[in-house]
Amino acid sequence: MANDDSIRFTLSDNTTVVVKKVTNNKYDFELKLPNGNRKTFVWSGDGLSNFSNKKGTVDGIIKEAISKFIELEKK
Repeated sequence: MANDDSIRFTLSDNTTVVVKKVTNNKYDFELKLPNGNRKTFVWSGDGLSNFSNKKGTVDGIIKEAISKFIELEKK
């Protein structure tokens, strides 16, 4: 995922994020957590993706990554 058309940023907990556009309006996110673990997911830019667990709790890291990405894309 590390190529020239990637967007890179860091979240509030020092998680590093690399986002790459896969297809029209679909983005591949790679998160490297401060403890070294990785988390990846694909997000459709339409905002209809649900990143909650069975109990309905939304993953805060994913939510922050998408929010920051949207903010950066507006600039």
